[in-house]
Amino acid sequence: MKETTNHGGSPTKPFVTDEPILHSIIDGSFIPTFVVDRDHRVIYWNRALEEISGIPASSVIGTSEHWRAFYKSQRPCMADLLVDGALDKIPAWYAGKHRESSLIPEAFEATDFFPELGESGRWLRFTASTIRNEPGEILGAVETLEDITEQKLAEEALRESQQRLYQILEGSPIAAFVIDRDHQVIFWNRALEELSRIRADDVVGTDQHWRAFYGSKRPCMADLIIDEKLVEVKKWYAGKGHPSKLLKEAFEATDFFADLGEGGRSLRFTAAAIRNSQGALVGAVETLEDITEQKTVEQALKESEQRLNSILQGSTIPTFVIGRDHRVIHWNRALEELSNITAKEVLGTRQHWRAFYGEERPCMADLLVDRDVKEIPRWYQGKYSKSKLLKDAFEAVDFFPSIAEGKWVRFTAAVIRGAEGKVIGALETLEDITERKRGEIALQNAHDELEQRVEERTMDLLQFSDSLKTEIVERKEAEKKLRKRERELKRKSNNLQEVNTAMKVLLDQREQDRREVEETVLNNVKELLAPYLERLKKTKLTDVQLAHVRVLETNLDNIVSPFLKTLHSRYLNLTPKEIRVASLIKEGRTTKEIAELLGMSVAAVDFHRNNIRKKLGLRNKKANLVSHLASM
Repeated sequence: MKETTNHGGSPTKPFVTDEPILHSIIDGSFIPTFVVDRDHRVIYWNRALEEISGIPASSVIGTSEHWRAFYKSQRPCMADLLVDGALDKIPAWYAGKHRESSLIPEAFEATDFFPELGESGRWLRFTASTIRNEPGEILGAVETLEDITEQKLAEEALRESQQRLYQILEGSPIAAFVIDRDHQVIFWNRALEELSRIRADDVVGTDQHWRAFYGSKRPCMADLIIDEKLVEVKKWYAGKGHPSKLLKEAFEATDFFADLGEGGRSLRFTAAAIRNSQGALVGAVETLEDITEQKTVEQALKESEQRLNSILQGSTIPTFVIGRDHRVIHWNRALEELSNITAKEVLGTRQHWRAFYGEERPCMADLLVDRDVKEIPRWYQGKYSKSKLLKDAFEAVDFFPSIAEGKWVRFTAAVIRGAEGKVIGALETLEDITERKRGEIALQNAHDELEQRVEERTMDLLQFSDSLKTEIVERKEAEKKLRKRERELKRKSNNLQEVNTAMKVLLDQREQDRREVEETVLNNVKELLAPYLERLKKTKLTDVQLAHVRVLETNLDNIVSPFLKTLHSRYLNLTPKEIRVASLIKEGRTTKEIAELLGMSVAAVDFHRNNIRKKLGLRNKKANLVSHLASM
């Protein structure tokens, strides 16, 4: 092996006795390694480091450019600092990233990210240690590197996963807490703070989570799972809990917590084991859902069903109820009396037909449960009608020979719907109308007999009433024609009404169009003509020209003025010349000024003034024409 040279230039004793063996060990190692001498020159650069850095040994051995593998610009590596004995400078270059090795003396370890290494940078854990000779002089330093990029990425992914899990649990509307292996609370979300009125800061880090649910200390379900005392779960939650059907190593339960909230709360809670990647039990999570309102509704529903059962059982109207599967769920005492079949015989069965028919067939309630309304005529042809009082209900009257010695029954079947509107069953009520039906039959027989007698008497009368019959026929014909005429008049009236409606729409549209045209003219005069008239007035004009410009301006104002519109609408008999004269009179012009502006004689102006007073109804009146026109 070659001798190394110290800073004074004199050769020093090689610090390796068998260079080929050492070179083979370093070069064959799978750990990236380089060695620098005390002059900071690279003397070893193994194949593993060539692979990770992309720099071949031939281009770096004998140089002090080993920094190129790790940094963008020249700076000391940790091995350089050890060679120089500059241990106090290590914190400046590796602040918060280094520590002294607990295994090797005069060695330091560090972890850092190297963005220049590889395609997108690499995380390395590196260790540098001093190499000394027998007298203890520093001969160089060796630095080994371990690529921990995948480990770092996995740790980062784990942190992100834990953060997402924390955010999910914290933001969840489901109350939840987590305890560790020592039963210490490590998580207590906002929903549980709200439910228990215990802040997370007051319970995290303690084993006091029981305070949220019980008056004295006792294990929660999560504690039993942590201790793996699954038998104890049954003891503490007898009749209230069971293993989860969805989660392994999890239990579910429902219980009332009298110490929770003001009047106590009903909770459905699930506790599940938490295991690490090696399968070791590290904690347990317990979620709690407040089902107090649901329990209240269920209790109210139960009480409602009990009341309904009491009403049905106490009713004097024979009634039965079937579910969606056609099984009998109610059979009251009145129906027992009518059918001679006890509720015990039919409840839970589909045998309700036995009360009415000799062989199995659908009752009307069955047809409604199946929503098979089209089948009703098949089974109750001429006997049924749609209920006028109940929606989704039908009524029928039929004779049932199977009931006692035969009974006439009026029955009504109606659909029963759940809260979501779905059919969940049907109810059928029955009324024994045998006595009434017999009375109706007797009455019908008497009526038929009377009809027969009347018919015989009528035949006698018809033989002597040909003329009356003819008159009746003619009267019916006249009535027929009259009704036809009335229909025609009604049709014409409807047509006329439609025409009137259409005319009104057209007139409204015409009025709207007229207003739009007026607004357009007004805007055009103001925006297109008025500015140019103002400019023309400011030019050098003769008095006559200026007067004509003012008349033009006045006439434009009158075009858009409601005054002319009023004159046109109220006094349509004014001539165009009279309207121009009236407009100038309204402005306060004298007769002479009007004559000059309109190019006519004073006498002609006086003539038009008199005509205007006459047409405005002011003749022989002391009313001032100027004031009258100004008020219009």
